[in-house]
Formats: sequence, C-alpha cells, structure tokens
Amino acid sequence: VSPILMISNPSTLIDKYIQQGSFSGAALVVARHNQIVYEYYAGDAAPDLPASATVLWPLASISKVYSAAAIMKLMEMGELPLSTLVCQVLPKFTGEGRELVRLRHLLTHTAGMIYESPEMETRLIAQTPLADLIEEMYSAPLNFPPGTSIAYSDYHYLLAGHVAATVTGTPFHELVQNLVLKPMGLEQTWFPPPATLHSQLAKVRAVMAEGSEGAMYNSAYALGLAHPAFGVVASAADLVRFALHFAPGGPRIHSEATVRAMTTVQTGLVRGQPAIPALGSSGSIIPWGLGFCLQTEHSPGVFSELASFRSFGHGGASGCQLVVDPE
Repeated sequence: VSPILMISNPSTLIDKYIQQGSFSGAALVVARHNQIVYEYYAGDAAPDLPASATVLWPLASISKVYSAAAIMKLMEMGELPLSTLVCQVLPKFTGEGRELVRLRHLLTHTAGMIYESPEMETRLIAQTPLADLIEEMYSAPLNFPPGTSIAYSDYHYLLAGHVAATVTGTPFHELVQNLVLKPMGLEQTWFPPPATLHSQLAKVRAVMAEGSEGAMYNSAYALGLAHPAFGVVASAADLVRFALHFAPGGPRIHSEATVRAMTTVQTGLVRGQPAIPALGSSGSIIPWGLGFCLQTEHSPGVFSELASFRSFGHGGASGCQLVVDPE
C-alpha cells in the first residue's frame, strides 16, 4: 500500500517530473488489500523503449531483499541457521574480528564490512568475474566489531550469498530462482536476465562505469554477475507481487514468523552510519529487519512523510523504490 494514493492524480505528478527532465520514464504500481489497483507508465525507459508493463527495471539494491528471502527459506529448511559463523563455512574469512561475523549480522548490515571494493568501477570496466570479487572481499577491513554498529554494505550480501551457495553446493542465483521466484510465480523477474530479454531492459543514467562494457545495471556483464546485492531485474507489477508476500494477509512462501522477523526491528537500538541522508546523521539509530529497511519512530520519513511507523521496503540506486505500509 503506497501513500501516493493520497494524491488525487499521481500520473500528473509523474508527467511533470518527466517534462522537467528529472527522469526519462517511470512506472508506478500500487496494490491495496493484496490486489493491484493502479498502474501508470510514462516516458521512455530507454532510448526507443517506452515505459510499459513489459519493461524490466534493474532493481539495484532492492535485490538484497530477494537474496534475504532465499536465505530465510534455507533457514526454515534447517540448512542455514542465522547464528551460523561465516568462518565455519568459509575458513578463509578470519582475522581482525572476522571470526565473530554471523549470517544474522550480514542480513542486518551489522557485520562491519566496508560498502564495496574501493576499486569497484575499475573492476566493472575490467569485467571482473564474481569469483574474483568474492576473493577480494575476504581481505576487506571491518569498520567495527560485528553487532556493535550498523553500516549498509553490498559486501554483506555478496558474502551472505556465497555462504548460502557454499553450504548448499548450488549457485546462489539458482537458489533465488528455485526458492523464491518460482514458488512466488514471478514470471517477469530475472536473476540474471537472459540475453534475449536485454531489449526489454530499462537503461539507468549516470551509473558506475558508464559508457563501458561493464556499466553497472546496464551491461550484459554486470547483469550476468547475478550479484546478490544488485542483480535482480523485474517488471514493476512483479516487484509489487513479490512485496505482497510480506504484506499482511498476502500470499506466503515463508512462515508468518519468518515474515515478521524480516519486517520488524532486528537491530535493537544500534546506532551507525545511514545509507542515505533520510535515514539520519552518523550515530543515528537505524532500525533494520532481516533484509528489509524499516520506517519507525527512530527513522521517520525514510520512505514517505505519510507512511506509518510499521512501513518497510527498500530502495535501489537505479531509481527504484519499494514501500509496504501495513496501515
């Protein structure tokens, strides 16, 4: 449920922003009581690609919630407890406090890892294999002892995905496909998208490594990485269908207990560095669920000034935003 329903004609607002050049195209999909009640597509998603219901939008960091959903299914199956020490699965991940990092820390951004490789743009331009990105991650320093603070990190989800793949012996993108996308019936969601669908992909402006064959969100290489932190693409309606599996009374592939844990505070009153200015200043209390970002009394206005303090969702640097407001 989106607060944008409060606007009498949301299409007018979207059209205004497109005319101003704020963005080239957009999709808005709203669901209420588990039914899609409004869809609007305007402008161009890419050159010669009008925004439409068939366009696939790179979800960027919203991908982390899909990754968390797959890992939580493994938890429910008894294959991967959240208390798992990463070093028990990946013995190379030790030293300088790394041996204290648990899977729960990774899903809640309390493990202390840096955001991503300081050389990430260079790695993209060079079309570095995912295995090499993982290898570089092992030696990345921790900014604080696990569990003592919070700092948003792509590395957290890259590592969590690698832990899951190692434990199961299955590539992580296959886990997401088999444990989340197929059971949810998401037929317009891909991780990674096949080359035959690249003509349906929205193009994101001002990305890292823009203009190269490794451009983040836009290139065949970057999409083919199936990076657990930013690799999912989906139609706007399919993104909403995914979200409904966590909304009150919605369809479920997880238990109600799992959904509750994913969508309520799992970080206590831990303070840290917000991912975006709207989350507060350095040292703010930053509530986080298992995968989902939360709007609470400690973090008002994260998603909308009109959203309740039970709201949860996630944003993506590609310009995408997912918001669920149970109230």
